[in-house]
Amino acid sequence: MSCAENEDLSCEVEELRNQLQELRVQTTFGLQRFAGSDEDIRFYTRFPSYDHLMSFWWLIEPSVHKMVRVSRAKAAAKKNEDVTHSRQSGRQVLQPVDEFFLFLVHLSVGLKERDLGHRFNIHPSTVSRIISTWTNYLYTLLGSVCIWLSQEEVKNNLPAEYKDYPDTQVILDCTELRCQTPSSPLLQSEMYSTYKSHCTMKGLVGIAPHGPVTFVSSLYAGSVSDKELFKQSGLANLLTEGMAVMVDKGFLITDCVKCKVYCPPFLSKQNQMPAYQVTETQSIARLRVHVERVIRRIKQNKLFDGVISLTHTVNISQLFTVACLLSNYQNKALVKAWVK
Repeated sequence: MSCAENEDLSCEVEELRNQLQELRVQTTFGLQRFAGSDEDIRFYTRFPSYDHLMSFWWLIEPSVHKMVRVSRAKAAAKKNEDVTHSRQSGRQVLQPVDEFFLFLVHLSVGLKERDLGHRFNIHPSTVSRIISTWTNYLYTLLGSVCIWLSQEEVKNNLPAEYKDYPDTQVILDCTELRCQTPSSPLLQSEMYSTYKSHCTMKGLVGIAPHGPVTFVSSLYAGSVSDKELFKQSGLANLLTEGMAVMVDKGFLITDCVKCKVYCPPFLSKQNQMPAYQVTETQSIARLRVHVERVIRRIKQNKLFDGVISLTHTVNISQLFTVACLLSNYQNKALVKAWVK
């Protein structure tokens, strides 16, 4: 009888332990809490499913232990030491996968440090250090992978809809992020965008015809023209004579590149555009719109929705680049239905 009672008690204790573990998972704001809901994973991370997210995690996980944390870098700088030889900081509050999840929540949902601190039960300053650390890490890691495709790779994946423009290498467009108005009148004039009627930061994004992001520039002051931004981005050095670029009609870069430029024609002084130009304009516009759709995907990250505080402008260019690079892993290839 004693043995039977002990066995029943052991089963009860085990069941209570399992219930306690389930309650901990449910009350803890971490990745495992949302593992069973692909809809929540999509909302908080922009990855379509938990399995998709974990597949990306296993790609980067082997190098996570080499990550240089912001606190460690600052300590090494104060002591004038090499960061690779400085002593590793103490035990981390969160597991690496939950730190990655925290970074994705910040990027995807745009939650502030204080809000994330309450959700993850850590101090807001710790949240800030985690975000800065993962921004630098992913910027370095994903940036080390060459996203620019060769001419052969682009042609091998060229959609049938581009048969009239078979040498198209990249489709370009600029995008702007609204930012807080600086107090300096000089900075205000440099960052003011007449297009947005607000102070902005401006970047250049390029995609291959089949959809992936193949070029991302740094962010520049909003007053810079598309042509000047293209010159400063260095993209012209990657283009050869056998390639072609597809742009909007306001993108006047014909004299900046050696290759062909597909651009909708401007309306001449005549009252009506010739029929062949109308057809050409519609054809290019229907294909060029894909870069706008990709940029829309990237800007679905709520961090870029509102007015970006000047306190975040230190690493906003890196954050924007990381968001662009992550879009190649988060999304499927270009949807053919878009062309229709």
